[in-house]
Amino acid sequence: MIYLFVGGGNMGYALAAALIRRKVCAPQDITVADPIDAIRKRAAVLGCLVTERPTHSDGRVVVLAVKPQQAQEAMQALTGSLKPDQVVVSIMAGVRLATIQAAMKHQAIVRVMPNTPAQIGLGMNAYYADPVVTAKQLEPVHAMLSASGEALLVASEDLIDAATAVSGSGPAYVFYLAEHWMRAAEALGFSPTQATALVRQTLRGATELWQSSGISAKQLREQVTSKGGTTAAALDTSPGSRRSRSRPGG
Repeated sequence: MIYLFVGGGNMGYALAAALIRRKVCAPQDITVADPIDAIRKRAAVLGCLVTERPTHSDGRVVVLAVKPQQAQEAMQALTGSLKPDQVVVSIMAGVRLATIQAAMKHQAIVRVMPNTPAQIGLGMNAYYADPVVTAKQLEPVHAMLSASGEALLVASEDLIDAATAVSGSGPAYVFYLAEHWMRAAEALGFSPTQATALVRQTLRGATELWQSSGISAKQLREQVTSKGGTTAAALDTSPGSRRSRSRPGG
C-alpha cells in the first residue's frame, strides 16, 4: 500500500480517484478508511481496499481527509503507530502543523489546501511541508496533488491559511458571482435556461482564454473594454471603480 486515506468523503475520494485515473498507482495501492458504509462502497468501486477504521498505517503517505471537527479522533487512531519514513498529509482546514505533530507524535507532516475542482482533475492544491520532510517523502505527495490538478509548494505555513481564503474558498466566490449574474440575465428577459447557458459558457470561455493566451487578466479585460463603450460604462459604475468611489456617499 502506498496511500492510506483516513476519510473517504468528497475530497478524499477525489484525490484517490485522481491517483487511479492518472495511473500514479494501482487501485490496490490505496486503502480508504471510513466508518460510513456508503463511502466505503464508493471507494471499493474504484478498486481501492476499504476498512472501517485505520487499524494499520503501512502506507508511505497517510492522508487525513476528514473535517476539522473529526481531527482528534482521526489522529488518535494512528498515534504511536507511524514510522519515521511515513509522511502524513492533512487537508483539514485551519488545523496547524504543531497541533497535528503533538497529537500524532510524528514530525513529518504536510498541510494541503485543496479545492473542489479536484473532483474533475482541475483542483488548485497549495501545500507546505515541515522542514523535516525529505524530498523523497514529498515525491508521492506531489504526485497525488498533481494528479488532481495544480500543485503549488509554498514557503510558509501561513500561506496555507492565506490559500484557504484565495483558492480554497475561491470556487464559492465564482459560483456566487454566477448566481447573481444569472439573476441579472433573467431580469433582462432571458429564461433561466438561457441565462445559465450564457453565464456558464462565458465563464468557461473567459477562463480558458486566460489559461491559453498567456496574457494577464488586466490585459484581457482591457481588450474587451472599448473606450466609451458599454463595457467601460458598466465597469465605471461597478463597486470599487474610480468613478463610483468619487460619488457622494460612495
